[in-house]
Amino acid sequence: MYDDWAERFRALGDTTRLRILSLLSVRDACVCELVELLPISQPAVSQHLRKLKQAGLVDEYRQKSWTFYRLRADMPLHIADWVRELKADESDVLWLQTHHVGALCTNRDT
Repeated sequence: MYDDWAERFRALGDTTRLRILSLLSVRDACVCELVELLPISQPAVSQHLRKLKQAGLVDEYRQKSWTFYRLRADMPLHIADWVRELKADESDVLWLQTHHVGALCTNRDT
């Protein structure tokens, strides 16, 4: 029981992962979209997503040839409240509203 909570808090203890959570609170996104917004490589984004998934904070689904990530609907309520408090940067929100996966990705998601 405590191991699950420790893993969640470790996942929340990283600024990049917090930014990913704020981005996913705007809309579901694939790895290539997150790479465009974050100052890190695609493998690094994938590793952060893996840790968030292991912590039970995000899940993934496939759509055509892309893998999308989203906030888990069954996230513990108090963590979901914290995530709602993470406000995505206005420029990130605008970017997510105006860009879509088809224009960015060439099946390189992991």
